[in-house]
Amino acid sequence: MQRSIKVLVAENEGTDREQLKKLLADEDDVQVLAEVRDGKECLDQVAKLQPDIVLLKRELPVINGLDVAEQLNSEHSGVNVILLLNGKENEEVWHRMLRAGIRQFVSRPYDPVKFSEELRKCITDLDKAAKKPGSSPSETPASPANRVIAVTGPRGGCGKSIIATNLAVAMARESERIALVDLNLWGGDIAMLLDLTPRRTLGDLLPGFGGIDNDVVESVITKHSSGVSVIAAPMTGQFDGTTLSRYIVQSILDSLRDHYECTIVDTGYANLESTLAAMDAADTILVVVGTDLPRLRDGKHYLKNLLAANYPKEKLRVVVNRTSGGKEISPAEIETILEFPVTARIPNDDSLVGSSVNLGQPFVASNPSKPSSKTLFALAEAILPAPAETSGKKRSGARWFSFLH
Repeated sequence: MQRSIKVLVAENEGTDREQLKKLLADEDDVQVLAEVRDGKECLDQVAKLQPDIVLLKRELPVINGLDVAEQLNSEHSGVNVILLLNGKENEEVWHRMLRAGIRQFVSRPYDPVKFSEELRKCITDLDKAAKKPGSSPSETPASPANRVIAVTGPRGGCGKSIIATNLAVAMARESERIALVDLNLWGGDIAMLLDLTPRRTLGDLLPGFGGIDNDVVESVITKHSSGVSVIAAPMTGQFDGTTLSRYIVQSILDSLRDHYECTIVDTGYANLESTLAAMDAADTILVVVGTDLPRLRDGKHYLKNLLAANYPKEKLRVVVNRTSGGKEISPAEIETILEFPVTARIPNDDSLVGSSVNLGQPFVASNPSKPSSKTLFALAEAILPAPAETSGKKRSGARWFSFLH
């Protein structure tokens, strides 16, 4: 027998209250326990009736809805909240929602489809909680083939953001489940390189709050036309990157690994906790180095530092960026200087890259036949799981290192 989901409606406006009741009437498994008109009454009735879900208006009289939500989170953790918004909330409201543990919300005017989706998410959470401590057999575990790729470099200006962006877009030609994360809180370039104006960014997860789950991660994702799911860095450059903790990065990447075949992470400065957390979580670390002698020497020292920090050698892959047809430093000499094998060499094409950056169009999409694009397509195919490991689109071609020489 299907259980009834008990709902409390906290809304002081009669017209909106009636609309909510009509929307709830369309849900067969929902029972409206009571209607309240202010925050104090809401808290009293929650303690008395023990509802499963509270539809909670943010601007309630007596006690504000967000204050109510924070108290419910601390005193009635088994009660799920759907916050009712007016659609004009500022960033502070968003941060308070996260700290209060609110994962579901709807804005006026209410869309019946969106309303039903948020209600169903709450009910799913309730069902999962009811099945604890055992794990739910209906939950689909992350595929062991799902991978996290950290893109890093010994210094700024090596081109790692451009490589990370184009690599993700190249992968999106082969899989529908590709994520791209920009961990540079001092004003990352990923959004600019993709000509995106994200509504929310990684900065909306700061400062710390009650926890990160898939709903929170999905709320800061912006979808690019290529199909890549992007978590952008703040556009203003006003955030201190040191506030991005290891816990937050690990939680974000764990969630993405559960839902995406491959997650590309454009790391921030090498010595940040967030960068270390991303590299710890990564299955592969792409180290991007330039081709002039000072950058190659920086690359050599950086690789040695990573090995000294106990990152396995087989986890590291070197990508040499902006290689030329000249003979100043040959491919063999590059590997000798680095004391490390090179996985991929991306040809130098200033015109292609400059146009790509200025137009916000990844060159693998705008100029797929260019040598630089072909190299990144090969790298993308090498990184993605083999067809037998994944349920994504079928792929063909060779695997690791087939394109190196």
